[in-house]
Amino acid sequence: MYRFMETSVHLLALALLLSSCATPEADPTIGEAIGRCMYTNGMTGDLECKEYYGSAWTDDAIADNCAAPVPSTAPGTFEPGLSCDRSVIRGECVVDPGTVEAATIVFLGDDSDSCSDLSLGCSFAGGEFVPAAACGGTDPFFIPDFGPFTQPRQVCVDPLPNEPPGLGPDGQVCTWEAISASTEPGRHYADYASCEPVLTQRPYWANDVTADTPDDDPRYDDTAWQEEMEWVTSEVQASACICCHTVENAPNGEPSGWYLEADGLWIDTLDDDALAMMAGWIDSTAFGRFEPEHNNGFAREITGMPSSEPLRMKTFLEGELDRRGLDEADFADARPFGGPLADQLVFEPGECSAEEGVDALGLVTWDGGRARYVYVLEAWADNPLVPPNLDRPEGTLWRLDVDRSSAGLNSGLLYGDTPDNAQQVLPVTGGAPDLVPGQDYYLYVAADVGEPITRCVFRAE
Repeated sequence: MYRFMETSVHLLALALLLSSCATPEADPTIGEAIGRCMYTNGMTGDLECKEYYGSAWTDDAIADNCAAPVPSTAPGTFEPGLSCDRSVIRGECVVDPGTVEAATIVFLGDDSDSCSDLSLGCSFAGGEFVPAAACGGTDPFFIPDFGPFTQPRQVCVDPLPNEPPGLGPDGQVCTWEAISASTEPGRHYADYASCEPVLTQRPYWANDVTADTPDDDPRYDDTAWQEEMEWVTSEVQASACICCHTVENAPNGEPSGWYLEADGLWIDTLDDDALAMMAGWIDSTAFGRFEPEHNNGFAREITGMPSSEPLRMKTFLEGELDRRGLDEADFADARPFGGPLADQLVFEPGECSAEEGVDALGLVTWDGGRARYVYVLEAWADNPLVPPNLDRPEGTLWRLDVDRSSAGLNSGLLYGDTPDNAQQVLPVTGGAPDLVPGQDYYLYVAADVGEPITRCVFRAE
């Protein structure tokens, strides 16, 4: 009974601690921690550290939050510009990463008896618990920064020796350097495109898993199944997935989650949600896709895993889900894959503040810092998202991009102007169309792809 009460108190304390920063619709930002709040949790007696990341964490907001982290807790000490010390920790609770009120709670110490409480408490509060070594994870937890998003480009190269001619001009093999791309069937993606751009286009972190396939699993002796598994593996090898999901190609040889070289059957390294997403049972629209004719025949409309034969792929993956005793109804309420990207698909912008929009002089102003992407769209347009198919929504009137090697743009540029470190992407030719006074338009400004800092509707003057 005491243990139950202790756990409940910890859950409540953690939920209250995190509730002030849990705003799923907040605008993504990037950068290092603004600072940290050091405090002793009055309910648990544990020393804890909270990092603040989002641009909504003003000095006053941080002061209010750090003054009362949880009930019955003395005010904490805010230390600007510092991150939490991760030399000895039990884990972290990451809440709304990439949003203007993002925060991370770092649980200091090495008491492994409290790990289950921390995990449950973090989940209860809407965060993701990332265990450190003391709680059975890796220590420290680290997501490498590969720099700004690299826009996809197509590369055409000669086929490897002893491989057949490619489908491209003069027998070359043409492949997009993009996370949603595939090279030609039967070839390996990394032989024909670089993984370096791909790693900038989706978060990566090392996360080792095991297949745990029993030695007497009947699939080992099922010739038909083995043939299909070999084909599925070849489809994966042709895709950019191998940049994160193979020992051979992942950074430092450390794959993220499921991976092809795993002992046993690699398909068993996929958790249920990931397998359901690949089978098309959980929506992954937010990740973007190429049309098959531009992606060496690989499609992603039916299955989450790109495939040159999507119905065949779907049949195999659904067979594996059935083997686990699962059907599509089990995932009817599953959240679409994509996190903030999926949220952005359904985001509805509100009215711009007085400091945001395009004024009578044509000055484009926004809040949130430097920007790599600036859009002015019709008020009814969809939210811009990821390339290749979601970053140019119908109704886009004007779009500026900043090269990844340059600093972002400051607020206050002139509508229709193209600064030296930027390029006008839309319209492809000609200048930006005139805005009609009295008509509403959508201003979308992003620090990077998928990281908006201003999304609002303004009225042209």
